[in-house]
Amino acid sequence: METSVSLKSQTATCPDCGADVRLLGRALIGEVFGCGACGAQLEVASLSPPQLEPLARVDEDYSDSD
Repeated sequence: METSVSLKSQTATCPDCGADVRLLGRALIGEVFGCGACGAQLEVASLSPPQLEPLARVDEDYSDSD
């Protein structure tokens, strides 16, 4: 399975708004891109073909349980 690929101006579809997101340079699985149309933060889920998914947000619990 490839983990990076050189993308010469390929596009992927934003899963939030359906707009084309331009992917330039060398993309990596997990790399974050922003959608220019809706501002969503997206990460590369697949390289062949390029696919994006919403950025997974991890809420960290910093409260002490003592």
